[in-house]
Amino acid sequence: MDRTYSFFTHRHNFAVWAAARASQRSFTSVSILKAALEASELPQGIQDPSKWPTCADQFDIFHRFYCSRIADHLRTAGVANVSYGRAAKLVAVYLKSTVVVSEHARSTFADIIHPPIDRTLLQNLAKDPRFDQQFRRRCRSLSWTGLSELDYFALIDEFRRNELDKPAFWMIERYWDPTGDADG
Repeated sequence: MDRTYSFFTHRHNFAVWAAARASQRSFTSVSILKAALEASELPQGIQDPSKWPTCADQFDIFHRFYCSRIADHLRTAGVANVSYGRAAKLVAVYLKSTVVVSEHARSTFADIIHPPIDRTLLQNLAKDPRFDQQFRRRCRSLSWTGLSELDYFALIDEFRRNELDKPAFWMIERYWDPTGDADG
């Protein structure tokens, strides 16, 4: 029996798989995305809850740091079409799997983590008449796989202006459909 296989390792392996599968769309392999996540040291960066960001500004800095490290690793590995949007999706799904849907679900950190952004989420936001036409048009026109860092954070700021981060950012996923059906 391997006693070095911990629950953290178990959850990490699942989170890596889920994050890689969610962000790999016509991109690269799970093994390369796993290597990028691990090279970024994000798993180590979340092991100590006392060091987690406690406000949106801190989380944005945290997010930029790890997405940058992931993107750098992917480029060094020769992966083409590396975008901030792809790195952000990898980080978002990893954090969703390790923090948001864990025993830490009610933490401030879980509440401020950016949601995974994809076509389904954006298209369903674009259909909600509660939002102004400009926001809805922007959601319809965006492709998450091509988001630059500037575009990504402009979108996060728009989500916040529309209070989609309240009471917790993960709740925006009421606009997401696990079947990928943007009509649902």
